[in-house]
Amino acid sequence: MTGTITNGNGPIERKVQVTGGSTYTVSIPKAWANDREIGSGSPLHLYPFDDRLVVARPDADVPIRRASINVDAVGGEALSGWIEAAYAAGADEVVIDSETGFDSTERRIASESITRLVGIEISTESDHEIVARSLLDPAEISLDATVDQLRRIALSMHENAIRAVLGGNDESEELARHVVSRDNDADRLFALVSRQFYRALTDVREIDKLQTGRKVAFTRFRTARQLERIGDHAERIADIAIRQGEPPNADLEAQFESIATDARHVVRTAIDGETETALHRLDGVVERVETLDRDLYEAKGDDNYLHGQVLESIRRTAEYGGNIAEVVTLAEIV
Repeated sequence: MTGTITNGNGPIERKVQVTGGSTYTVSIPKAWANDREIGSGSPLHLYPFDDRLVVARPDADVPIRRASINVDAVGGEALSGWIEAAYAAGADEVVIDSETGFDSTERRIASESITRLVGIEISTESDHEIVARSLLDPAEISLDATVDQLRRIALSMHENAIRAVLGGNDESEELARHVVSRDNDADRLFALVSRQFYRALTDVREIDKLQTGRKVAFTRFRTARQLERIGDHAERIADIAIRQGEPPNADLEAQFESIATDARHVVRTAIDGETETALHRLDGVVERVETLDRDLYEAKGDDNYLHGQVLESIRRTAEYGGNIAEVVTLAEIV
């Protein structure tokens, strides 16, 4: 059997041989195998990976993905964002340090940021260092279930935010504040999807544990990204419900409610795979938003500007549904 190796990390070429009439074998150069701690009797797993096969040792120690964050360099105000980014990028361990020592605010921000994330907790803590480690088992995580939960939260936030704007009473303000508080739940779920997706990009074994494929994982990640943005706009609508002086009048109320319902239908039909229906509904929502926005501009009212912002968030929600439809369509084509 012939083959060449250009360098220690380059490709090797081998021909598949038949052994005993019912088994295929492929030889591995001994020196190449020894360099990778593969010997006689070593178990190997073969993974189908798009247009190739990947050989991986099931018992190999996977390097710990460690992210280091220096508070003195990034600043306390940005600390939360850095921790969330390290988690979403798939870090197994997040090390937060400070040469001068943490003040009470920095320690609180670090602790609260870690607590908000799924499956990670502080393992060690000192005056100058906080170490958080992941406890997640990819085999116990379902991307489909996580995205479905995110969908329910984001669309529920949107529906309740619209109700709060149209209600205009004390109960509506309480509902709006509840919507604002739920944005953290949406962010946590998106971070979890993002984390598993990025880990799957770099280790084929992660894909196997998630029991999915790279294309499916990518589709779930992009869908979750759109849903997280819908949650952000629901939070903005809820904030307007708190700030407005008066709710829209009865005529505008009916139109707002109808358009918002249609925007959510765009999202639902897109996720359900009815992409043509979703894109058709999107066109209708955009057209109706533009018409109502002109009516608001011409009408008199102290809160018309705020209600125009609500319309913009409704339009963006529908457009995110359109983005999901495009993602689903592309996944079916490729």
